[in-house]
Amino acid sequence: MLSVDENTELLTRQWHFPDLADEAALARLWGLAAARGWFDSGSLAATVALVRATGAAACPLPVMDGFVATGLLATAPQITAGIAAGDIRILVAVTDPATGTVPFMAAGTAASHVLALPSGGGRASLRPVEFAVPQPGLASPAWARLHLGGPEADVDVGPEQAGRALTLLRLGLAVRAMAAARQTHDRSVAHAKVRRQFGRAIGGFGAVQQRTATREIELVAGELLIEDAVRRLGADAPDGVLATELAVSHATAVASRIQLSAHHTLGAGGYFEEHDAPWLFRRVHADLALLPTCPPPNGTVADLLIGPATGLPVVGSTSRAAAVREEARSFCAAHRSRVRLLGKGDDPGLVAEMAARKWFGMTWPAADGGRDAPLIEQLAVQDETAYHQLPVAIAMAAVSVIGAPIVKYGTAGQKARYLPRILDGELTFCLGYSEPEAGSDLASLTTTAIRDGDDWVINGTKAWIGNAHAAEYIWLAVRTDVDAKLPLAGISMFMVPMATAGITTEPHQALSGQICCTVRFDDVRVSDCARVGPVNRGWQVITDTLTGERLLLAGELAGMSRRQFDELLAAVRADPDGVAGPSGSDKRARLSCLAVQVQAVNLLLTEAAGRAGSGAAHTARLASSMAGVLAAEVAEQLSRDVLEILGPAAALDAPDAPGAGIFEQGLRLSVLAFLGGGTNDVQRGLIARGLGLS
Repeated sequence: MLSVDENTELLTRQWHFPDLADEAALARLWGLAAARGWFDSGSLAATVALVRATGAAACPLPVMDGFVATGLLATAPQITAGIAAGDIRILVAVTDPATGTVPFMAAGTAASHVLALPSGGGRASLRPVEFAVPQPGLASPAWARLHLGGPEADVDVGPEQAGRALTLLRLGLAVRAMAAARQTHDRSVAHAKVRRQFGRAIGGFGAVQQRTATREIELVAGELLIEDAVRRLGADAPDGVLATELAVSHATAVASRIQLSAHHTLGAGGYFEEHDAPWLFRRVHADLALLPTCPPPNGTVADLLIGPATGLPVVGSTSRAAAVREEARSFCAAHRSRVRLLGKGDDPGLVAEMAARKWFGMTWPAADGGRDAPLIEQLAVQDETAYHQLPVAIAMAAVSVIGAPIVKYGTAGQKARYLPRILDGELTFCLGYSEPEAGSDLASLTTTAIRDGDDWVINGTKAWIGNAHAAEYIWLAVRTDVDAKLPLAGISMFMVPMATAGITTEPHQALSGQICCTVRFDDVRVSDCARVGPVNRGWQVITDTLTGERLLLAGELAGMSRRQFDELLAAVRADPDGVAGPSGSDKRARLSCLAVQVQAVNLLLTEAAGRAGSGAAHTARLASSMAGVLAAEVAEQLSRDVLEILGPAAALDAPDAPGAGIFEQGLRLSVLAFLGGGTNDVQRGLIARGLGLS
């Protein structure tokens, strides 16, 4: 079996629109692929990798059909050997085995046989193709209506086997469509870097960056959902079917709009058939159109969740992280809050119990009081506390926002002063970044710190500072070089006691119920020992620990969204048809969509944490930004859709209301989700620049 790159090279050479990609080329490619072992991989992961390669080439070579047929015909070794050798060019059709005609078959003009598979199980029939009638239209090469001969072999297929076959065929179509969309998207990104309009590369235009970042998030989320489905199906996990339907539902929702968005960026050059984009467009839409011919074996995502499934599949992690999560889950479940009262601060007793379990600062070096744990373990604890709505968010945030930079940049004295208190959950703080004229654009901050001997004198105003009215310290970004040519080069970081003379606070109540403050600094004098990190290098202090901070914010949202989704699911299960309607209803469609989005956020968070743990700083920052954007959007969509699914009762804040008030609070909090840590628009700009657009 050749590598994916080598097989992709084969496709590139043998299948290229408009010159080499037709029915005759497909038959020739089928034989070449068989000679290279494409139909004898024995591995679902390898098969999916090959399907992905065909999608990127806009090629309908039915690799997944071969894999499925080989599995179903395992008791007929002569036939499976013929499939592997390419002597039997097989398609799988979900139809009555007695049917003599099968419509809408991709690659049908090159096929020699069809395995007719009854959707609910029964006797499947291998039948030769007597002749094929091309059906010109969207698909290229055209679909065909196949006229079949008499059975050459029959095989009994149980309901579970048939269900797995349908699941795999659906996965194959989704993988191929997403891969084609990915290819067009990547071409559009490359185009945006060089195409100039109005005197600059179009990749520098905000609209192009926003669109590109949105599509990249959808693609990465889809790829992670597919990988998760492949892992579970490959291991015969009981939630493999649900994981697959999550991936298929996502592809159905996003692949066509990713394709269209890429065409938008490519412009007229991508509309003509000398370019690959038109052929990829055909591939995406043709494969999505075929999905209904392969119905889901157990219904939609919503049907599965309302029925046999216990909930969304648990996102995989290391065995140690899973153990930490289980320990945290048990603890949190025993202290589960109805709804966290935002703005009321942490519960000292709960914080002390968590500190006793050494759940703060887990990722820090042992020399600093931590245990050198990977980030995924800290996030497991954070996720469970957010899910169970434990009032410990400030203590958790102190670990990432203040503790991490002090671990990396702090002096011995600063470490001794602050780290033990953060580990004990006793240090309360607020974040002093935003100003009236400097929100997401931190480079525009105007609060200054001027050196005066061994001290610094701070003047300026910070705005929208959460918890400032109750905090002991403010983690403060100030300008220490007002003449810096590069604005970010003149910023420094300080840890300032809120009780320092000259600091005043003016509280404001937010839509969420939280208290935020305007904080004014009037000739506030602090010692140089309050500075953390080098002078004028504060931006580096911030960005070196930014991934952890973004994951903290995204994790808080994701945990709450998971709780909301589970509460929604519980309400629906109590009266499925009354609340969500019958299978196929609009409310069930909304529930399916929400399930996909919640699961995608969980996978993105895990991926970002894994990249951070592997030392891949750039890709970790990119993934954390994507997780943050998607988490915010899911939080808002979930809260809004819940009101439409459950009705007015979900808007109540009462113990006997659905979700006990978490839905209406989640909706009010969702606005902040788009703002915290930099607005989603700014984050998309960062993602686009991470892809090379500027």
